[in-house]
Amino acid sequence: MADALSLLKKVNTKTVDFNGGEVEVRELTFNQVKEFSELAKEIEDVESFENNRQSLGSIIRKGVVGLADVTDEDLGESSIASLKQLAEAVLEFNGLKVADEEAEGND
Repeated sequence: MADALSLLKKVNTKTVDFNGGEVEVRELTFNQVKEFSELAKEIEDVESFENNRQSLGSIIRKGVVGLADVTDEDLGESSIASLKQLAEAVLEFNGLKVADEEAEGND
């Protein structure tokens, strides 16, 4: 039974291209996905910029290997486009659909 439980709790990772390099994104736990499904909705709401910044930081810290301790100052020195791209890679890897406004109207 312990083997099945350890397999169940195993966290997979995936390497994704990012800004001319590579980063490793990780699967989130069930509880994190539940939390991030709400945060993902906030990312698309441009009216709540402060919420977006906090949401992006939270997703990046929990979902990108090596960035668990990244500071708000470090994130503040990054472009919003880069932060959003990285957060979207985490969400997509975890099966959370990220709305693509450009693709929605081009069917």
